[in-house]
Amino acid sequence: MKAALFNGPNQLEIVDYSMPSLKPKKLLIKVEACGLCGTDFHIYKGESYSKPPVILGHEFVGTIVDVGSGIKDFKIGDHVAIDPNIYCGECQYCKSGKINFCENLKALGVGIDGGFAEYSIVPVSQAYLLPKDISFNSVAFSEPLSCCIRGMDQASIRHGEDLVILGGGTIGLLMLQLAKISGAGKIILIEPVSEKRSISLQLGADYALDPNSKDLLNQVAGLTSGGPDVIIECAGNSSAANLAIELSKKGGRVIIFGLAAKSESINLNLQEIFLKELTIKSSLLNPFTFSRAVNLLINKKVHVEKLNPVITNLSDLEKILSQPRNSTVIKYQITPN
Repeated sequence: MKAALFNGPNQLEIVDYSMPSLKPKKLLIKVEACGLCGTDFHIYKGESYSKPPVILGHEFVGTIVDVGSGIKDFKIGDHVAIDPNIYCGECQYCKSGKINFCENLKALGVGIDGGFAEYSIVPVSQAYLLPKDISFNSVAFSEPLSCCIRGMDQASIRHGEDLVILGGGTIGLLMLQLAKISGAGKIILIEPVSEKRSISLQLGADYALDPNSKDLLNQVAGLTSGGPDVIIECAGNSSAANLAIELSKKGGRVIIFGLAAKSESINLNLQEIFLKELTIKSSLLNPFTFSRAVNLLINKKVHVEKLNPVITNLSDLEKILSQPRNSTVIKYQITPN
């Protein structure tokens, strides 16, 4: 089969890859779509963990073409979404329900071969059955949406609370829709790219602001009675994290969600944190949220078609990863077959 093999920082090649034999409790999946994540860019540049040589791609869906022994609930021809994060269930964190901190965590598309290939072998425990009337390109958003649900759980938004989202990429626009479902009051998205601001308004943002506006702080304060109750940082850089803290009102909650490069850091003014009595949280992976994400997509509570994913193939993958990121593209999806 054809696969995109990652051999180390800035090294990716399309190869003829030999698929190992199918073991018990495993499924052979024909990959129908696999989203390209910001984490993939970080891995490619050597800024985030992986275990090369490995086939990247962790946002994938497909059709079952073979079933290992000992499997009763899936059959050939079923459509499935794949949760890439495999928890051991035995370490101290797993036993206390904190599976996203698993000491033996494995992840498809990071340390184990993933979805940037024509076929992929996955543990049956990671597969979620899909109805056949939902498009693969839509439900390929299950993994990032499941991570966003974790972020929203961390934010604990109460009905009517004002929210600012920093960043209008895939994550920011998914967060926006989850915030509406959660009953947020006024929703403000801050994003430098005008096309993304426009899409956010179509998806229900009340205001879409440019972070380069000279009067940004006063604009946000005026729109939210002194500042938002919750800020979710989805840009993954230090300037956005600093802005999140600066924008927050007294008693506000800040969620640092975006994955930043290892070199990114911020300086906290301890007196500002003290005087505002801020709550600052982060969000890691998708503990027990994947089925919720699939359910939202199946029932069309989250609309991903407006994110206009750019559909391409394996041969374009290295070019996309190696060149400067196109700020107008919200999501790339690879269709290996």
